[in-house]
Amino acid sequence: AVLALDNGLARTPPMGWLHWERFLCGTDCAAEPRRCVSEQLFVEMADRMAAEGWRDAGYEFICIDDCWMAPTRDKQGRLQADPKRFPGGIRRLADYVHSKGLKLGIYSDVGSKTCAGFPGSYNHYDLDAQTFASWGVDLLKFDGCNSDSLELLAEGYRRMSLALNRTGRSIVYSCEWPFYLRPVQQPNYTEIKQYCNHWRNFYDVYDSWSSIKSILDWTALHQDTIVKIAGPGGWNDPDMALVIGNFGLSWEQSVTQMAMWAIMAAPLFMSNDLRHISPEAKWLLQNKEVIAINQDPLGKQGYQLSKDKNFQLWERPLSGRAYAVAVLNQQEIGGPQKFTFSLTFLGNGLACNPACSIRQVLPASKDCGVYSWMSSLTVEVNPTGTVLLKV
Repeated sequence: AVLALDNGLARTPPMGWLHWERFLCGTDCAAEPRRCVSEQLFVEMADRMAAEGWRDAGYEFICIDDCWMAPTRDKQGRLQADPKRFPGGIRRLADYVHSKGLKLGIYSDVGSKTCAGFPGSYNHYDLDAQTFASWGVDLLKFDGCNSDSLELLAEGYRRMSLALNRTGRSIVYSCEWPFYLRPVQQPNYTEIKQYCNHWRNFYDVYDSWSSIKSILDWTALHQDTIVKIAGPGGWNDPDMALVIGNFGLSWEQSVTQMAMWAIMAAPLFMSNDLRHISPEAKWLLQNKEVIAINQDPLGKQGYQLSKDKNFQLWERPLSGRAYAVAVLNQQEIGGPQKFTFSLTFLGNGLACNPACSIRQVLPASKDCGVYSWMSSLTVEVNPTGTVLLKV
Protein backbone atom coordinates (compact mmCIF):
# COMPACT_ATOMS: atom_id res chain seq x y z
CA ALA A 1 0.00 0.00 0.00
CA VAL A 2 1.21 3.48 -0.78
CA LEU A 3 1.67 5.40 2.44
CA ALA A 4 -0.26 8.64 2.47
CA LEU A 5 2.87 10.52 3.33
CA ASP A 6 4.66 9.58 0.20
CA ASN A 7 3.52 13.11 -0.66
CA GLY A 8 7.17 14.19 -0.82
CA LEU A 9 6.47 17.25 1.35
CA ALA A 10 7.97 18.67 4.54
CA ARG A 11 11.44 17.28 3.95
CA THR A 12 12.47 19.83 6.59
CA PRO A 13 10.14 21.30 9.26
CA PRO A 14 7.74 23.74 7.58
CA MET A 15 8.10 27.45 8.38
CA GLY A 16 5.63 30.28 8.16
CA TRP A 17 3.18 32.55 9.94
CA LEU A 18 -0.06 31.54 11.65
CA HIS A 19 -2.87 33.74 12.96
CA TRP A 20 -3.73 31.66 16.04
CA GLU A 21 -2.36 32.85 19.39
CA ARG A 22 -1.88 36.47 18.43
CA PHE A 23 -5.20 37.04 16.64
CA LEU A 24 -7.31 34.20 18.09
CA CYS A 25 -10.94 34.20 16.88
CA GLY A 26 -11.35 37.91 16.13
CA THR A 27 -14.45 38.23 13.96
CA ASP A 28 -15.61 41.81 14.64
CA CYS A 29 -13.94 43.78 11.86
CA ALA A 30 -16.07 46.85 12.53
CA ALA A 31 -14.76 47.23 16.07
CA GLU A 32 -11.22 45.91 15.50
CA PRO A 33 -10.38 46.21 11.80
CA ARG A 34 -6.66 45.52 12.24
CA ARG A 35 -7.13 42.59 14.57
CA CYS A 36 -9.90 40.55 13.01
CA VAL A 37 -9.40 37.34 11.03
CA SER A 38 -9.92 38.68 7.51
CA GLU A 39 -8.59 38.76 3.98
CA GLN A 40 -7.07 42.13 4.85
CA LEU A 41 -5.01 40.67 7.71
CA PHE A 42 -3.49 37.94 5.53
CA VAL A 43 -2.82 40.31 2.64
CA GLU A 44 -0.97 42.70 4.96
CA MET A 45 1.06 39.85 6.52
CA ALA A 46 1.91 38.45 3.06
CA ASP A 47 3.13 41.90 2.02
CA ARG A 48 5.38 42.11 5.10
CA MET A 49 6.66 38.55 4.65
CA ALA A 50 7.71 39.27 1.08
CA ALA A 51 9.12 42.76 1.66
CA GLU A 52 10.88 42.43 5.01
CA GLY A 53 13.03 39.35 4.62
CA TRP A 54 10.73 36.73 6.19
CA ARG A 55 10.18 34.77 3.00
CA ASP A 56 13.89 34.89 2.18
CA ALA A 57 14.70 33.59 5.69
CA GLY A 58 12.54 30.52 4.97
CA TYR A 59 9.09 31.46 6.30
CA GLU A 60 7.00 30.41 3.32
CA PHE A 61 3.52 29.52 4.60
CA ILE A 62 0.93 32.04 5.66
CA CYS A 63 -1.72 30.11 7.57
CA ILE A 64 -5.35 30.77 8.34
CA ASP A 65 -6.49 29.10 11.58
CA ASP A 66 -10.01 28.66 13.01
CA CYS A 67 -12.84 31.22 12.46
CA TRP A 68 -12.35 31.92 8.75
CA MET A 69 -15.59 30.21 7.70
CA ALA A 70 -19.17 31.28 7.19
CA PRO A 71 -21.42 29.66 9.82
CA THR A 72 -22.91 27.22 7.28
CA ARG A 73 -21.85 25.35 4.15
CA ASP A 74 -23.12 26.51 0.75
CA LYS A 75 -25.99 24.92 -1.24
CA GLN A 76 -23.60 22.34 -2.71
CA GLY A 77 -22.46 21.39 0.79
CA ARG A 78 -19.06 23.06 0.43
CA LEU A 79 -17.25 25.08 3.04
CA GLN A 80 -17.25 28.80 2.37
CA ALA A 81 -15.33 31.73 3.75
CA ASP A 82 -17.17 34.38 5.74
CA PRO A 83 -18.31 36.72 2.92
CA LYS A 84 -17.87 39.95 4.91
CA ARG A 85 -14.36 39.20 6.17
CA PHE A 86 -13.16 37.40 3.02
CA PRO A 87 -15.01 39.21 0.22
CA GLY A 88 -12.87 37.63 -2.50
CA GLY A 89 -13.10 34.13 -1.06
CA ILE A 90 -10.09 31.93 -0.35
CA ARG A 91 -9.17 31.45 -4.01
CA ARG A 92 -8.43 35.16 -4.49
CA LEU A 93 -6.40 35.23 -1.28
CA ALA A 94 -4.43 32.14 -2.35
CA ASP A 95 -3.66 33.76 -5.71
CA TYR A 96 -2.43 36.89 -3.95
CA VAL A 97 -0.28 34.92 -1.49
CA HIS A 98 1.19 32.89 -4.37
CA SER A 99 1.96 36.10 -6.27
CA LYS A 100 4.24 37.05 -3.34
CA GLY A 101 6.17 33.78 -3.61
CA LEU A 102 4.41 32.39 -0.52
CA LYS A 103 2.07 29.48 0.19
CA LEU A 104 -1.35 29.49 1.85
CA GLY A 105 -2.40 27.28 4.74
CA ILE A 106 -5.98 26.73 5.93
CA TYR A 107 -7.76 25.13 8.89
CA SER A 108 -10.49 22.58 9.35
CA ASP A 109 -11.51 19.97 11.91
CA VAL A 110 -11.95 16.20 11.89
CA GLY A 111 -15.20 16.47 13.88
CA SER A 112 -18.66 17.86 13.22
CA LYS A 113 -17.62 21.37 14.28
CA THR A 114 -14.33 23.25 14.62
CA CYS A 115 -13.09 24.15 18.09
CA ALA A 116 -14.74 27.58 17.71
CA GLY A 117 -18.03 26.08 16.49
CA PHE A 118 -17.78 26.55 12.71
CA PRO A 119 -18.62 23.67 10.31
CA GLY A 120 -16.23 20.71 10.67
CA SER A 121 -15.20 18.20 8.00
CA TYR A 122 -16.86 15.08 9.45
CA ASN A 123 -18.65 13.23 6.60
CA HIS A 124 -17.19 15.73 4.10
CA TYR A 125 -13.52 14.70 3.95
CA ASP A 126 -13.34 14.18 0.17
CA LEU A 127 -15.41 17.23 -0.67
CA ASP A 128 -13.38 19.48 1.65
CA ALA A 129 -10.06 18.18 0.34
CA GLN A 130 -11.23 18.87 -3.24
CA THR A 131 -12.47 22.32 -2.22
CA PHE A 132 -9.13 23.24 -0.61
CA ALA A 133 -7.22 21.95 -3.64
CA SER A 134 -9.47 23.90 -6.04
CA TRP A 135 -8.74 27.07 -4.05
CA GLY A 136 -4.97 26.54 -4.34
CA VAL A 137 -4.35 25.76 -0.68
CA ASP A 138 -0.86 24.42 0.20
CA LEU A 139 -1.27 23.27 3.83
CA LEU A 140 -4.13 21.99 5.96
CA LYS A 141 -4.08 22.20 9.75
CA PHE A 142 -6.62 19.58 10.82
CA ASP A 143 -7.87 20.00 14.38
CA GLY A 144 -9.52 17.34 16.57
CA CYS A 145 -12.43 19.00 18.38
CA ASN A 146 -15.98 17.59 18.47
CA SER A 147 -15.24 14.05 17.34
CA ASP A 148 -17.60 11.53 18.92
CA SER A 149 -15.07 8.77 19.58
CA LEU A 150 -11.37 7.95 19.29
CA GLU A 151 -12.22 5.51 16.47
CA LEU A 152 -13.93 8.25 14.47
CA LEU A 153 -11.07 10.63 15.25
CA ALA A 154 -8.46 8.19 13.90
CA GLU A 155 -10.58 7.26 10.90
CA GLY A 156 -11.12 10.94 10.08
CA TYR A 157 -7.38 11.71 10.18
CA ARG A 158 -6.66 8.75 7.91
CA ARG A 159 -9.45 9.59 5.49
CA MET A 160 -8.49 13.24 5.14
CA SER A 161 -4.88 12.25 4.46
CA LEU A 162 -5.95 9.95 1.62
CA ALA A 163 -8.44 12.53 0.33
CA LEU A 164 -5.74 15.23 0.17
CA ASN A 165 -3.48 12.87 -1.75
CA ARG A 166 -6.26 12.05 -4.21
CA THR A 167 -6.62 15.73 -5.17
CA GLY A 168 -3.23 15.56 -6.88
CA ARG A 169 -2.25 18.87 -5.28
CA SER A 170 0.74 19.06 -2.93
CA ILE A 171 -0.85 19.90 0.45
CA VAL A 172 1.15 19.66 3.67
CA TYR A 173 -0.95 17.84 6.28
CA SER A 174 -0.69 19.13 9.85
CA CYS A 175 -2.50 16.91 12.36
CA GLU A 176 -3.56 17.29 15.99
CA TRP A 177 -4.17 13.53 16.24
CA PRO A 178 -1.86 12.49 19.12
CA PHE A 179 -2.87 15.48 21.26
CA TYR A 180 -6.50 14.33 21.28
CA LEU A 181 -5.59 10.65 21.82
CA ARG A 182 -3.15 11.18 24.66
CA PRO A 183 -5.48 11.65 27.62
CA VAL A 184 -6.95 8.21 26.84
CA GLN A 185 -4.32 6.15 25.05
CA GLN A 186 -0.70 6.13 23.91
CA PRO A 187 -0.53 7.33 20.27
CA ASN A 188 0.91 5.00 17.66
CA TYR A 189 3.42 7.41 16.16
CA THR A 190 4.47 4.98 13.43
CA GLU A 191 0.92 5.00 12.11
CA ILE A 192 0.51 8.76 12.57
CA LYS A 193 3.65 9.40 10.52
CA GLN A 194 2.19 7.30 7.70
CA TYR A 195 -0.62 9.82 7.38
CA CYS A 196 0.62 13.22 8.61
CA ASN A 197 3.49 15.61 7.84
CA HIS A 198 3.53 16.93 11.39
CA TRP A 199 1.48 16.21 14.44
CA ARG A 200 0.71 18.19 17.54
CA ASN A 201 1.55 16.57 20.89
CA PHE A 202 0.75 19.12 23.56
CA TYR A 203 -1.46 22.02 24.60
CA ASP A 204 -1.81 25.33 22.77
CA VAL A 205 1.22 27.53 23.25
CA TYR A 206 0.43 30.71 25.18
CA ASP A 207 2.32 33.98 25.19
CA SER A 208 3.96 33.07 28.49
CA TRP A 209 7.10 31.57 29.96
CA SER A 210 5.12 28.96 31.91
CA SER A 211 3.68 27.71 28.60
CA ILE A 212 7.11 27.44 26.92
CA LYS A 213 8.53 25.72 30.01
CA SER A 214 5.69 23.18 30.20
CA ILE A 215 6.18 22.28 26.50
CA LEU A 216 9.92 21.68 27.06
CA ASP A 217 9.27 19.63 30.21
CA TRP A 218 6.67 17.51 28.43
CA THR A 219 8.97 16.94 25.44
CA ALA A 220 11.88 15.83 27.64
CA LEU A 221 9.59 13.53 29.63
CA HIS A 222 8.31 11.79 26.48
CA GLN A 223 11.45 11.96 24.33
CA ASP A 224 11.99 8.19 24.36
CA THR A 225 8.77 7.69 22.40
CA ILE A 226 8.71 10.77 20.16
CA VAL A 227 12.28 11.64 19.12
CA LYS A 228 12.95 8.52 17.05
CA ILE A 229 9.89 8.94 14.84
CA ALA A 230 10.74 12.46 13.62
CA GLY A 231 12.52 12.87 10.31
CA PRO A 232 12.15 14.14 6.74
CA GLY A 233 8.45 14.12 5.84
CA GLY A 234 7.14 13.89 9.41
CA TRP A 235 7.75 16.06 12.49
CA ASN A 236 6.71 16.36 16.11
CA ASP A 237 4.89 19.64 16.66
CA PRO A 238 5.30 20.95 20.23
CA ASP A 239 2.79 23.59 19.08
CA MET A 240 4.53 25.36 16.34
CA ALA A 241 3.58 28.93 17.18
CA LEU A 242 6.59 31.09 17.94
CA VAL A 243 5.28 33.82 20.24
CA ILE A 244 8.48 35.87 19.93
CA GLY A 245 7.69 39.52 19.28
CA ASN A 246 4.53 39.59 21.39
CA PHE A 247 4.08 40.51 25.05
CA GLY A 248 4.69 37.61 27.43
CA LEU A 249 8.31 36.56 26.95
CA SER A 250 11.41 38.40 28.12
CA TRP A 251 14.35 38.63 25.75
CA GLU A 252 16.04 35.61 27.38
CA GLN A 253 12.84 33.57 27.12
CA SER A 254 12.46 34.51 23.45
CA VAL A 255 16.02 33.28 22.85
CA THR A 256 15.08 30.05 24.66
CA GLN A 257 12.00 29.45 22.52
CA MET A 258 13.92 30.03 19.27
CA ALA A 259 16.87 27.87 20.34
CA MET A 260 14.78 25.00 21.69
CA TRP A 261 12.35 24.87 18.76
CA ALA A 262 15.45 24.56 16.54
CA ILE A 263 16.81 21.74 18.73
CA MET A 264 13.43 19.95 18.64
CA ALA A 265 13.23 20.10 14.82
CA ALA A 266 9.84 21.77 15.31
CA PRO A 267 7.81 23.44 12.59
CA LEU A 268 8.41 27.19 12.94
CA PHE A 269 5.23 29.20 12.54
CA MET A 270 5.34 32.68 14.00
CA SER A 271 2.18 34.04 15.58
CA ASN A 272 2.83 37.73 15.98
CA ASP A 273 2.04 41.03 14.27
CA LEU A 274 4.63 41.55 11.56
CA ARG A 275 3.31 45.12 11.11
CA HIS A 276 4.59 45.93 14.61
CA ILE A 277 7.68 43.93 15.51
CA SER A 278 10.84 45.07 17.24
CA PRO A 279 14.19 44.93 15.43
CA GLU A 280 15.43 42.53 18.16
CA ALA A 281 12.57 40.06 17.66
CA LYS A 282 13.05 40.27 13.89
CA TRP A 283 16.80 39.60 14.25
CA LEU A 284 16.09 36.53 16.40
CA LEU A 285 13.35 35.10 14.18
CA GLN A 286 15.38 35.65 11.00
CA ASN A 287 18.66 34.38 12.47
CA LYS A 288 20.20 32.32 9.66
CA GLU A 289 22.35 30.12 11.91
CA VAL A 290 19.43 29.08 14.13
CA ILE A 291 17.18 28.45 11.13
CA ALA A 292 19.93 26.33 9.54
CA ILE A 293 19.94 24.13 12.67
CA ASN A 294 16.15 23.80 12.59
CA GLN A 295 16.22 23.02 8.85
CA ASP A 296 19.19 20.64 8.96
CA PRO A 297 18.73 18.05 6.17
CA LEU A 298 19.64 15.08 8.39
CA GLY A 299 16.27 15.68 10.03
CA LYS A 300 17.03 14.23 13.45
CA GLN A 301 15.21 15.67 16.45
CA GLY A 302 17.24 16.73 19.49
CA TYR A 303 16.81 15.46 23.04
CA GLN A 304 17.71 16.28 26.62
CA LEU A 305 21.05 14.74 27.63
CA SER A 306 21.09 15.74 31.29
CA LYS A 307 19.38 17.79 33.93
CA ASP A 308 21.39 19.22 36.80
CA LYS A 309 19.64 21.43 39.39
CA ASN A 310 18.49 24.35 37.24
CA PHE A 311 20.42 23.45 34.09
CA GLN A 312 19.35 21.33 31.15
CA LEU A 313 21.77 20.13 28.47
CA TRP A 314 20.25 19.22 25.08
CA GLU A 315 21.85 18.07 21.83
CA ARG A 316 20.74 17.54 18.26
CA PRO A 317 22.75 15.54 15.69
CA LEU A 318 23.28 17.53 12.49
CA SER A 319 24.56 16.64 9.03
CA GLY A 320 28.32 16.65 8.48
CA ARG A 321 28.94 15.01 11.89
CA ALA A 322 28.10 18.28 13.64
CA TYR A 323 25.89 18.77 16.70
CA ALA A 324 23.71 21.57 18.00
CA VAL A 325 23.95 21.89 21.78
CA ALA A 326 21.67 23.95 24.02
CA VAL A 327 22.27 24.86 27.66
CA LEU A 328 19.09 26.11 29.33
CA ASN A 329 19.07 27.81 32.72
CA GLN A 330 15.64 27.35 34.29
CA GLN A 331 16.36 29.42 37.38
CA GLU A 332 14.03 32.41 37.67
CA ILE A 333 15.91 34.33 40.36
CA GLY A 334 19.36 35.88 40.67
CA GLY A 335 21.83 36.59 37.90
CA PRO A 336 23.76 34.73 35.20
CA GLN A 337 25.02 31.27 36.21
CA LYS A 338 28.01 29.30 34.96
CA PHE A 339 27.57 25.73 33.75
CA THR A 340 30.48 23.41 32.97
CA PHE A 341 30.16 20.14 31.08
CA SER A 342 32.58 17.60 29.67
CA LEU A 343 32.72 17.43 25.87
CA THR A 344 32.99 13.63 26.10
CA PHE A 345 29.26 13.79 26.89
CA LEU A 346 28.34 14.94 23.42
CA GLY A 347 27.28 12.65 20.60
CA ASN A 348 27.90 9.47 22.60
CA GLY A 349 31.51 10.60 22.94
CA LEU A 350 31.93 11.12 19.20
CA ALA A 351 31.17 14.83 18.72
CA CYS A 352 34.61 16.04 19.84
CA ASN A 353 36.72 12.97 19.12
CA PRO A 354 39.60 13.74 18.73
CA ALA A 355 38.83 17.50 18.62
CA CYS A 356 36.08 19.91 17.62
CA SER A 357 35.50 23.58 16.95
CA ILE A 358 32.69 25.25 18.86
CA ARG A 359 30.67 28.26 17.84
CA GLN A 360 28.08 30.06 19.93
CA VAL A 361 24.95 30.89 17.91
CA LEU A 362 22.70 32.42 20.59
CA PRO A 363 22.29 34.76 22.41
CA ALA A 364 24.99 36.24 20.14
CA SER A 365 27.23 34.56 17.60
CA LYS A 366 30.92 34.13 18.34
CA ASP A 367 33.63 31.52 17.86
CA CYS A 368 34.60 29.72 21.06
CA GLY A 369 37.67 27.99 19.60
CA VAL A 370 38.94 24.44 19.15
CA TYR A 371 38.64 21.88 21.95
CA SER A 372 40.06 18.42 22.50
CA TRP A 373 37.97 15.38 23.36
CA MET A 374 38.87 15.36 27.06
CA SER A 375 38.27 19.05 27.72
CA SER A 376 35.26 20.68 29.28
CA LEU A 377 33.37 23.82 28.33
CA THR A 378 31.98 26.50 30.63
CA VAL A 379 29.11 28.72 29.50
CA GLU A 380 27.37 31.53 31.33
CA VAL A 381 23.58 31.49 30.97
CA ASN A 382 21.12 34.14 32.08
CA PRO A 383 18.02 33.16 34.11
CA THR A 384 15.39 31.53 31.82
CA GLY A 385 17.87 31.96 28.96
CA THR A 386 19.65 29.49 26.68
CA VAL A 387 23.08 29.34 25.12
CA LEU A 388 22.93 27.61 21.73
CA LEU A 389 26.17 26.15 20.37
CA LYS A 390 27.22 24.42 17.18
CA VAL A 391 29.90 21.76 17.68
